[in-house]
Parts: sequence; structure tokens; C-alpha cells
Amino acid sequence: MSSALYLIATIYPAAQHKTEVLTALGALIEASRAESGCEMYDLVQGDGEDVWVMMEKWSSKEHWDAHMTTDHVKTMGMLDKAFFTHETQLRFLHPVK
Repeated sequence: MSSALYLIATIYPAAQHKTEVLTALGALIEASRAESGCEMYDLVQGDGEDVWVMMEKWSSKEHWDAHMTTDHVKTMGMLDKAFFTHETQLRFLHPVK
């Protein structure tokens, strides 16, 4: 199995749809944390910021690949684009040592 995979997803919820987005993310977080290989799946926000950051750690890229095929990820992908001001940006990171 490969090394751990970290992911930082920057999410841009539209102000008028934050409640709907937060509800959808809550379901995603709960289901994702129960998946094999999920070591961290936390939604965080900086003080005074309008963006949310999902910080994820997976035991391997293979675990993340499996995560991406789940119904809860597909449901998140079906949210109306109007719920967001920008497309979610993904940043993948790998352990240096």
C-alpha cells in the first residue's frame, strides 16, 4: 500500500446557501469518517474568513480513490452550483519523510 495522502479542499459557500452546504457537508463528514482508511476528515474555518477548509488524511491514495466512488461523495457533487461562489479547490500533499 502507498503512503498516506493528505488533502486540503477549499470550499466557497455562497452566503445565502451556507445552511444547505453545511447540512450536506455534515452528512459527508459523518459517512467519510466511518470509511476504511480515513484518518482525518475535519471542516475548519479561519477567523473572519468566508471560506471553509476540509482537511483530510487517508491511509493511502487507494483509500481516497475508493472514497471518491461512494454515494455520499456523489451526493455532494450533485449540489446546485449556485450554492457556491467558486469551484472547490483541491490540494494534495504527501509526507516528505
